[in-house]
Amino acid sequence: MKKLTALLILGAITGLLSAGTGGIAGRVTDLVSGNPIANAIVIACADSIPAGRALTNREGEYLIEGLEPGRYQVTARAQGYIPGHYPAPVVVEAGKITRGINFRLRQIQPRTGAISGRVVDRITNEPIKNAVVFVHNGNSRRRTRTDREGFYIIRGLQPGRYRVSAKARRYFAEAYPEPVEVRANEVTEDINFALVPKPKKGGILGQVVNAQTGQPIAGALVIARGERSEGHTRTDGRGFYRIGGLNPGLYEVSAYKPNYRPQIYPQQVPVHPGRVTRGIDFRLEPLDKKADY
Repeated sequence: MKKLTALLILGAITGLLSAGTGGIAGRVTDLVSGNPIANAIVIACADSIPAGRALTNREGEYLIEGLEPGRYQVTARAQGYIPGHYPAPVVVEAGKITRGINFRLRQIQPRTGAISGRVVDRITNEPIKNAVVFVHNGNSRRRTRTDREGFYIIRGLQPGRYRVSAKARRYFAEAYPEPVEVRANEVTEDINFALVPKPKKGGILGQVVNAQTGQPIAGALVIARGERSEGHTRTDGRGFYRIGGLNPGLYEVSAYKPNYRPQIYPQQVPVHPGRVTRGIDFRLEPLDKKADY
């Protein structure tokens, strides 16, 4: 009988080799007791799209076959348990089974529910690590952070309707478009967010000199004003200045120094994401010492 089983396993692996696909295998158990969880659903996703799934047997074991070589996010779900997300992408190679992808699921607290989902970059669809997810209603306010694959779960919520929102550094915050219903002993899943990245800041760089002598003017005040932001700085000992932290857009740039005639740059200066606009120079005319500034 053992010989027959070994032959069957060998035949299955040979089939995988010939097909050029691989698989993922592991075990699903209870976090506290360590007992196997039967009939848990394990799903492998590529770019958030399900690519394969399997049910666990009485020993909590599963095998997902027929997966194309690549990297997969793997999750496990079982009735009465909080979904589990494997903490790192699982690599599948042609003709091989990636084993040891195990899950230890936590039981849902009695009479409470949970909200779970994922936070990704809207442009790249890449997960956003450490994004903050908030849930609140009239009675409570809770929050958590996403893991390295962008997944989150907020447990211990009393049944009711909640507002959910997400934010992350260098992204615009986003609120879920409708209230989320939480039921006792259930997880409301797929409350997902695709955050829009904020545009990278830019800057302006140049030099301020004396129009008559060409000598640099130290300590001149340079101001950049735009519709979405503004900034200012003073020139260094060589007359150079740099204004950073500006939102992309068009700016009016001007330079001032006592005993010199103020000057506005003759055209609006463009600032591009992640770039410094160079060569925005000024040649200030000295004022007659008898004239008022």
